[in-house]
Amino acid sequence: MSTSYDQLGLLSAWRRFSLDTTQSGFERQLREIESGAPSLNLSRGAIHLAAEIGAFETDLADQQRIALILMIVVSLAAREEGSTRFPVTGPQSVDPMRRLLGPLCGEAFGVDGIERMRIAIERMLAEGTAGGVIGTSPDDYKPLLYLAPFIYHQRILSNEISLARKLAGLIERQPAKAGKVSPRDALRELTTRATTFSGKRFDLSDEQCAAIECAATAPLTIISGGPGTGKTSIVLAILKVLMAAGLGPADIALAAPTGKAAYRIGESIRESFPADTASWNVYPQPTTIHRLLGYSPTRRDFYYHRSNPLRARVVVVDEGSMLDLELTARLLDALPPDARLVILGDADQLPSVSAGAVFRDLLPKPDEPASALSRSCVRLTHSYRVDREAEWGDAIFKLARAINATDKDFFSPNIGDGEATLTWRDSPGQIRFLGAEWLEEAAVSGAFLERWQAKQVRENGDTSDWSNYIFTATDEGFAPTECDSVRRAFENAARSRILCVTRVLECGSERINMLLHRRLAHETGTSPDRDQFMVGEPVMVLRNDYQRMLFNGDQGVVLRVRRPNSEAVRMAVFPRGDNFVAFPIDALKADLELCYAMTVHKAQGSEFDAVAVIMPAEDIPILSREILYTAVSRARKSVIIVGSGDVIRAGLGRGIERYSGLREHLDKFLHQAKRA
Repeated sequence: MSTSYDQLGLLSAWRRFSLDTTQSGFERQLREIESGAPSLNLSRGAIHLAAEIGAFETDLADQQRIALILMIVVSLAAREEGSTRFPVTGPQSVDPMRRLLGPLCGEAFGVDGIERMRIAIERMLAEGTAGGVIGTSPDDYKPLLYLAPFIYHQRILSNEISLARKLAGLIERQPAKAGKVSPRDALRELTTRATTFSGKRFDLSDEQCAAIECAATAPLTIISGGPGTGKTSIVLAILKVLMAAGLGPADIALAAPTGKAAYRIGESIRESFPADTASWNVYPQPTTIHRLLGYSPTRRDFYYHRSNPLRARVVVVDEGSMLDLELTARLLDALPPDARLVILGDADQLPSVSAGAVFRDLLPKPDEPASALSRSCVRLTHSYRVDREAEWGDAIFKLARAINATDKDFFSPNIGDGEATLTWRDSPGQIRFLGAEWLEEAAVSGAFLERWQAKQVRENGDTSDWSNYIFTATDEGFAPTECDSVRRAFENAARSRILCVTRVLECGSERINMLLHRRLAHETGTSPDRDQFMVGEPVMVLRNDYQRMLFNGDQGVVLRVRRPNSEAVRMAVFPRGDNFVAFPIDALKADLELCYAMTVHKAQGSEFDAVAVIMPAEDIPILSREILYTAVSRARKSVIIVGSGDVIRAGLGRGIERYSGLREHLDKFLHQAKRA
């Protein structure tokens, strides 16, 4: 035990599991901070880290040291929530600080302990009494930086400034020179011909043409649009224009933050061509950003970086709302000096899981004056789901719009009239799986799950279709003659999904997966405990596996597969480019889970024909407007919200607030460039 730990009293504070009267007030306060950590989604180890950092300040009184530890814990909790900085002083900090200090300051802090510690933190920062740990300049190399009124982690600030500088350089760069065919002429040629997507005629609107032209010429293009506004569809149009203007497949990189989102881009491209052709093979194959940048698990670093940039001349990234600060900084770091970047996304969806809200930060505010940044941004407003699938698209579109507008009156029983709006159902048997429906029940019932399994699991493609079928695969994938069958099995398992706010609780994805798994086991006469994953069941990867190049959130299906000279065994099959890869269940079991149901966060980047959104039985802090909007916007044909009106309306009134300095730094660099 180090002297720093002895000084902090951690020997007794963390080794003892019950408080007694012999402990000092300091030690009891440390224990209360530790006990409150899980409420802020922090491990108890985070409190050890905060105490270790605080130990570098050797001349603090106990209450000053507690204030320092609390401020460090607050900064860690803010990062866990996705903020890159957090207000700790001044009027704008009062409510945010009270919210995060609340779970940490219990009885040991006395009456008004939260407010007293908030003021103590303000005083400590104003007086500079922790100068060895907290810097006050962006150039200070200390764990924390206080740039009033915000506290930063030094590494996050460094990434934020670096990314802002690179983005400003992109925005200020001159547009690309035209090749043999100008992008404008290539776009004109594209719009004069009948364009089809997913087998249907698709006429490009003026706003889509503006987005495509910007992507084909501007160094940076940000394309934002809600569900059904054609973001994924115009990816193919962008590729066509770029290639008509002289770029080859090797000159264009197509990527997304997750494997599922990357697969969906490829799926959209494939569906745009006749089933009996392979014309889509001439286009670049979509991949994850990690794979694009060549992440190495042994070196824990990326192959492509500033000194070894990508070869691509244009990088197109879909599902941009999922981009976090660090991954975006890595991507910009690997971008060649003359390359262009196109990012598509929906700013109203949930932001990234990790710190940062890059996509949202880059979009100009509605009343913001025109600028170099705004000229790089295009908003798509017209919903093509309404035009192409009027029977159900209008209902889902109106529901998403009502959620985004915080329209609590929209969630009232019997407001619906047919499938034009949200249709209220008073029993699972009434659900039609078309348009937007609301089953108002306090907790997800067995009757609803039975209805879901009957209509969305069995009718999507009974697992018995695949239980006796044996596929053959090599390390390189499946033979072309079998790929279509594998794809059909994968798509059957991926047509519908139950989305949950959380993994835990009675309404969580873990419990619902277990219940549906047991139902299937009962129907097939197998043991649910012995066969954790059965043939035909959808599965999801829990952790990054760089050896197999599987990433957290990747989704697959369990099939019986035989390798050459081996017997058939159950394997988890995942899409990989235009083929699939298979891994024995026993090799992946610890890193897999069923995904009949999944959290809304894990569903980002996915689309399903049918979605059920399960509300918690009671309001919980993580339920938000963004979670509801993201869940509903995953649906193509049917969305059912299951939950009480009071809980839904509580979630509508709660928005996610992330504190970020990216836009502030970007505006500063753009202003400097304008003055130069």
